[in-house]
Amino acid sequence: MVRLTSLLSLSVALLVAGCGTEREAAAPADSGALVITGGPILTMEGEAPAYVEAILVRDGRIVFAGSKAEAMRQGNGATVFRDLEGKTLLPGFIDPHSHFIDSMSLADRVNVSAPPAANAQAILAELKKAAAARNLKPGEELLGWGYDENLMPGGVLLTRDLLDEAFPDNPVAVIHVSMHGAVLNSRAMERYGYADGMATPEGGFIQRKPNGRDLAGLVMETAYMPMFAKLPGPTPETEVEAARKGQLLYAAAGITTAQEGATHAPQVEQLQRIARAGGLFIDVVAYPFITDLETIWKTNPPESFGRYVNGLKLGGCKITGDGSPQGKTAWFTTPYLTGGPAGETSYRGGPGIPPDAMKAAMKACYDRGLRVHFHANGDAAIDFLIAAHREAAGDGPAPGLKTVCIHCQFIRRDQIETFKALGIVPALFTDHTFFFGDTHIANRGLAQASFISPMKAAAEAGLRPTNHTDAFVVPIDQMMTVWTAVNRPLRSGGVLGPDQRITPYAALKAITIDAAAQYGEEADKGSIAVGKRADLVILSADPTAVDPMAIRDIKVVETIKDGRTIWPQAAEAGARR
Repeated sequence: MVRLTSLLSLSVALLVAGCGTEREAAAPADSGALVITGGPILTMEGEAPAYVEAILVRDGRIVFAGSKAEAMRQGNGATVFRDLEGKTLLPGFIDPHSHFIDSMSLADRVNVSAPPAANAQAILAELKKAAAARNLKPGEELLGWGYDENLMPGGVLLTRDLLDEAFPDNPVAVIHVSMHGAVLNSRAMERYGYADGMATPEGGFIQRKPNGRDLAGLVMETAYMPMFAKLPGPTPETEVEAARKGQLLYAAAGITTAQEGATHAPQVEQLQRIARAGGLFIDVVAYPFITDLETIWKTNPPESFGRYVNGLKLGGCKITGDGSPQGKTAWFTTPYLTGGPAGETSYRGGPGIPPDAMKAAMKACYDRGLRVHFHANGDAAIDFLIAAHREAAGDGPAPGLKTVCIHCQFIRRDQIETFKALGIVPALFTDHTFFFGDTHIANRGLAQASFISPMKAAAEAGLRPTNHTDAFVVPIDQMMTVWTAVNRPLRSGGVLGPDQRITPYAALKAITIDAAAQYGEEADKGSIAVGKRADLVILSADPTAVDPMAIRDIKVVETIKDGRTIWPQAAEAGARR
């Protein structure tokens, strides 16, 4: 089985690679024609795999796709010839949901994912190792990420007291694997404004010591927001370089369009500064978060959304309806079999934000002509999304808009049919079958867990589901995502929901042409066709032609954006448009 740490180590190693950052608003400079041929060219046009012999690219666009002879003829002699040498060319991968902002800070945080940090003491050891390597001084902060209490043996959890004992003089916190919470020590609590006896905010969770008053360390959902809003990030002096490193993680996975999936007002400003400085060499679509919409609209009126400016587009609104199933904060109609995060009985989770605020935000976004991406994992959260949509838009699709259910993991069959009527797109998350499937079986039971992220049922209902990584909940690895959609493997062995396995071609659609449709960019991206942007990826093998279990071993050889290589050949990644 793939080890999470090996994938993350690869991602972090890529941060040291180089890549140009200059970007212009105009069309890419004419560098002559480029013919690519010599291997399978999978166009992603149509409902079954279709191939062409060659493509011709000029000025960042595909101007011909067909026979090699005709591509050479149309090149008019001024042509750069690229031989695939048997490798496979596809349209560049489109990320349906992740958190690009986090990619800019990843190198400064300590990976404590399991394995190898498979217990609390191992996590402390990784943190101590990092502190020593950084020569951490008293008062300096140390942040880790990847904590998953479900994998801690014997119920021995990471706590405030353990972190205090190991780091009495430093603010230390470890971000939860769901990215919806963290475990903090006392110094970190002081820094981020937490205090013993504080009330638990609506939609939040605070783990407490046996006295019921003092904080035990773990805060989740809205209780995590005070820390999340103040997390250190790149400064104006370092942000362009940080964005370069972050984009390399995406480009190394073949991604040419990425998402920033919950953007606060300062982060919008930061991304816009980076874009103005020419710092984006992939496209980034940002979704301002519900808490900051009014502030963001003051300087970015709704009519400015929906178009790229120097590679950055504000795509709509983000609303978070619940939490994570592995963190036991997803909102269900039936209780968790294993109780709540603190052992509560008959626990079903709950809304991530006060329901009235979510309904008001959805209507405000619809009224302004803005798309809504609504985070909903549990079936009760999905019920709420449906009700909020109907209250704001009636019994059909929002006029001229495309609403997306982010994660949508525990969607029921009846809800799939409702999505079809309402025009809601399920953006699913099949990587959970591998990384968290065993936890879901324990928490929700085999029957419900087996229907998690039901790609096949959604497609059979006439929907166009997409599939994402929610990075950095799991690594950015598109071949891993295809592999989990095709095979639905459990980390412990076996298959979770074999009836929901899909073909490799259908899995590729979910990160190419159907992902482009999710963004409303199908006319410009997502397949190899005349007139579309030359966003391309070269793979070591054709995912539709190998053994399904070997898909995860396919490597990204090269990523091309608007006709120019952005990974790994740094010298060719300059200004594109």
